[in-house]
Amino acid sequence: MRKGIVLSYNHVVKYGFIKDLNGQKIRFYNEDDLIIFIVGDLVQFAIGVIKNRACAVNVIVACRSRNKVKGIIEKYC
Repeated sequence: MRKGIVLSYNHVVKYGFIKDLNGQKIRFYNEDDLIIFIVGDLVQFAIGVIKNRACAVNVIVACRSRNKVKGIIEKYC
């Protein structure tokens, strides 16, 4: 599985972007109503194809973003 950080997430349409460890920006769709992503979350995912585009699939939170202080993201695992 690949790893990345949630760059953006729209809670209304359940859609966002992940920046992976290679610096690629990858779109993802959240199909699970029980999972809410937060900008800064460290996630694991696989790559799939949705609507003829590469997308992150099976996205799970590996480390939750707790808060942001002066641009630094503190995490707890």
